[in-house]
Amino acid sequence: MPTRTPAKSATLALLVSTFGLAHAQPGPPPPSGSEPGKACTKGRASALGELSCELGQALGKIPTGALVVAAPLTVDARPTDAALLAARIVSVTAGALGLQSSSEAATLARARTLAARAGTLVHVLPEIQRGELRITVDVYPVPKSFWDRVRDPLPNPRAHAFASRRIDAELRTFFPPVPLVAKHTDKATTGEPSPVAVACGDLDGDGALEAVLVGRSRAQVGRVRSGRFIASATAAWTQLSPLSRAPLREPIASVSIEPGRFVDIGLSDRLDAVRLDATFTHKAKLGRKLPWPGGGCSKIVGTSFRPEIEVCGPGDEASKPPELEKPGDALAGAVILAKDGRPRRVRALRVFNESTILIRDDAGKSAKLEGAGAQLAIGDLDGDGQPEILSSSDTLDETGDALVVHTFQDDAKLVERFRIAVPTGVRALATCPTEGPGLASVLLATPGELWVIR
Repeated sequence: MPTRTPAKSATLALLVSTFGLAHAQPGPPPPSGSEPGKACTKGRASALGELSCELGQALGKIPTGALVVAAPLTVDARPTDAALLAARIVSVTAGALGLQSSSEAATLARARTLAARAGTLVHVLPEIQRGELRITVDVYPVPKSFWDRVRDPLPNPRAHAFASRRIDAELRTFFPPVPLVAKHTDKATTGEPSPVAVACGDLDGDGALEAVLVGRSRAQVGRVRSGRFIASATAAWTQLSPLSRAPLREPIASVSIEPGRFVDIGLSDRLDAVRLDATFTHKAKLGRKLPWPGGGCSKIVGTSFRPEIEVCGPGDEASKPPELEKPGDALAGAVILAKDGRPRRVRALRVFNESTILIRDDAGKSAKLEGAGAQLAIGDLDGDGQPEILSSSDTLDETGDALVVHTFQDDAKLVERFRIAVPTGVRALATCPTEGPGLASVLLATPGELWVIR
């Protein structure tokens, strides 16, 4: 998310049925993210909806009347009801394909028997490993007659597809609740004396998370290894954008990662925000803007940015609500997945020259947080579908700075959950996507160090 170096206070930013019934049943209508004819999203809708969309496009046309059967679910963490979770996965997948599903979990041999009358078997192999739902689908013809089975007893699949997504709030309802308690803080040296923004996400689409660390002279992408932030690529601001005509003493910055595609970076020191591709190569200039994590950009005007949200670059999806009514000097945003799989867009900004944070979601719920610093981030740390608002302290003394975490509840109330002292000063914040059934990580940048809080 955006960030601001300390002077007024410091940082911003970003990181239906159980098995056992052997009859076939129609799948539910495809959830958000899987509508026919639309490009499949990534991280913008429910994990099941996005997976079913991606799998459907990869498999193409499947014979009408085919039966969808799931293999037993493989997991590395014990869910509260594995059968119900597997049933949900197969029913959503079948619904997206417009097919019927079996309520019995079955190996391939048994699945062929179940699909004997259907003529075509769609075999779904689901697994959850390291916080990621992975689905493999194979489409098999089923020999109908005795002589068909003799000639080709084990036919090869006609189609194959694989897709994966990190588990979200909907999938986490099948696992025990996660206590919202920060238990570990790992510190890594960065060599960046003036961090102004940080972001966390899967930039290159390889399934592993990267950190984007932005300073006043350069931007870096990399990972934490053995107590150090190891940059895999670096881009100097002198090569990305010329200096602003009136750089601020306390710069405002923000970073937004579009997983597997690009990262947008804005800094008030520079004339243009920039878009870098997944290899961290310059892709486009976006004008004098700050990107909002969660979608869209806002224009920098003078020493603040406008609350109105617009597209960042040509061809981008039109900006969506909510919008906030006052100019700001720090911003944050995220798309949070609710327990029912529906996306909820949440935005926050710190009112220019005030210590008040305005928070609003696209359902019209809003809240105010008083006494906050100039660094912000939003994320769902415990995976319960309710967003956490992360902020620094409102202090002029760095030694008194802290990370403060509130939950923006469904009733629009803010409840403080925990705080961690940061005596070197908070300069940038980010929440990471979940990497397992535990608490999602928080990235906190301070001069020369990157903290990973779990």
